[in-house]
Amino acid sequence: MTQLTTAERIALYGGGGLLLIGTLGIGLLEILAGAPHPVSGEGQIVHETLVPLTVRSSIMLLGLLLWGAYAATSVAREPPTDTSV
Repeated sequence: MTQLTTAERIALYGGGGLLLIGTLGIGLLEILAGAPHPVSGEGQIVHETLVPLTVRSSIMLLGLLLWGAYAATSVAREPPTDTSV
């Protein structure tokens, strides 16, 4: 196995870290210190988040964009070879 370059480490670990923060980190924060979910007089649940959904989804999207950029540059740098022949 080859050693990872600095750019590859940034893309792989950074993208994975952002996804983990967006899902696991903020999810646990919501569970542990989250806002209560009161029921209104009409029986409707009022959901208030500790971290806005736009912030949480932006963090996860940035992680996916890092992985996508890494994949695109990896294929552009060294196109896959046809080994089936």
